[in-house]
Amino acid sequence: MDPQKVEKLVSEVVREVLTRRRKGAMGQRIAIGSDHGGFELKEHLRTLLELNGYAVTDVGCHKKEACDYPDFAKAVAQSVLRGDCVQGIMIDGAGIGSTMACNRFPGIRAALCHDLKTIVSSRQHNNANILTLGATSNPPDVVDAMVLSWLTTPFEGGRHQKRVDKIERDV
Repeated sequence: MDPQKVEKLVSEVVREVLTRRRKGAMGQRIAIGSDHGGFELKEHLRTLLELNGYAVTDVGCHKKEACDYPDFAKAVAQSVLRGDCVQGIMIDGAGIGSTMACNRFPGIRAALCHDLKTIVSSRQHNNANILTLGATSNPPDVVDAMVLSWLTTPFEGGRHQKRVDKIERDV
């Protein structure tokens, strides 16, 4: 992605986040987890979230030693399902396995996103409640913009609601 486009995008997201913070949209509790492959990005995002006014529940992992992503995906999903957290973020090497593990839980709509288009669509059209990421898919500044955009993009409802309802009913 062109560095000037990234800079513009980051500025737009930061402006939107600050506007929403003034409107009282922050303070939400977000669950975050990773396996060892996503550990460094998880730590980075935990700090980003806290600096932007989010309360964070870090379900692990807590070190770089090899571990299994399904354990942490389950913990993120359960935090969201219990209502302890309004949304979740799960990170592994590619993001694929964590998406599969999270989506095994009825009521979870985990979306693996790689760019801003999939970020916005996952929230506006699918009301995703867990964002899954591949640890090396994007540079940190792009991931920052993606995460903040995901957290501040509302579900549009309307014609999309019936599809989300079908997902919930037919699972």
